[in-house]
Amino acid sequence: MVVLNMPIHVSQIDDLAKAAILPLVPAINETIRSGGEDTKSIALVRRAIEEHLAGPDGEFAGDKLPAPETGDRIGPYLLQDRLGAGVSCFVFRAWDDSHQCPVALKIVNWANVFDRSAAMKQMRNEAAALARVKHPRVVRFLDLGFDPRWPYLVTEYVDGRPLGELLRSGGSLPLEWAIFIISQVVDALGAVWRAGLVHRDIKPDNVLVGPNGVAKLIDFGLAMSPSIQAANGVLGAELAGTASYLAPEQARDANVVDHRADIYALGVTFYEALTGKLPFEGKNRIQMIFHHMNSHPPAPHLVNPKVPPLVSDLCMWMLVKNPSERPQNYDELRQSFDAVTGL
Repeated sequence: MVVLNMPIHVSQIDDLAKAAILPLVPAINETIRSGGEDTKSIALVRRAIEEHLAGPDGEFAGDKLPAPETGDRIGPYLLQDRLGAGVSCFVFRAWDDSHQCPVALKIVNWANVFDRSAAMKQMRNEAAALARVKHPRVVRFLDLGFDPRWPYLVTEYVDGRPLGELLRSGGSLPLEWAIFIISQVVDALGAVWRAGLVHRDIKPDNVLVGPNGVAKLIDFGLAMSPSIQAANGVLGAELAGTASYLAPEQARDANVVDHRADIYALGVTFYEALTGKLPFEGKNRIQMIFHHMNSHPPAPHLVNPKVPPLVSDLCMWMLVKNPSERPQNYDELRQSFDAVTGL
């Protein structure tokens, strides 16, 4: 059982837990001072982590933990529909009894997790990242909890479909819709970058599109703060991200990238929305990464003649191999999308 409302002392936290939680504290405090972000959400993350760390050892160590199913209760949440499943997690639409509203629950899939300590750390980091960002185009963090069977992350429920699903079912989007949706993600990323984070996994499947075309950025499982990484010496080769959308510098070392890697990945997403195709084809992950590092795709207007050259040029600018030659910040990107809106 999780012990509620117990004080936590540094002496109680083992070395692994210290490594996971302590680096978050200065960044969270800096966010509170500098940006007026959602301090209530940050407090929820702190409380949930402290409650989990205060619980008995081995709480999630069972070898045969059941998979969550529709109808299960997890804390105050009733699981209603499974929205999806990845390698390491399930996503459910659930009903929040406390607030009488639908929510989305991300639940660790223990059956596919080799390193449970790493999975727990990743979920804590995701919650901390989401708590630092408050923007209408970013899915809203609600809670982080530790059921005796599963840890879970709670966000607002978005009634929409992943952009990737729309592209796979219908090919390229109409020009005005492609610009409108990607432009919203630009604003979402502006908030992410202002919070001192890099998303590191921008792709169509991580953009939810509602019936009215409103987009929301989701899945902060790979988000990181470059300043925290550098301050704690967490450097070295790491391959994190989705190969089809991976910036060249991220393929070399995902730990030292900055927001310009997100710009590249958004450029790949924009390319796919404009043309219905990825800029590169590869038979496997290695081939795809090689192309991102060494090959140059045809411009979008050569693949889809309906794309105006100015829009095509913007997309290709985002896909430049050298990060110093891409758009350098939110303002440059925002102004560029404003310039092509209505073409």
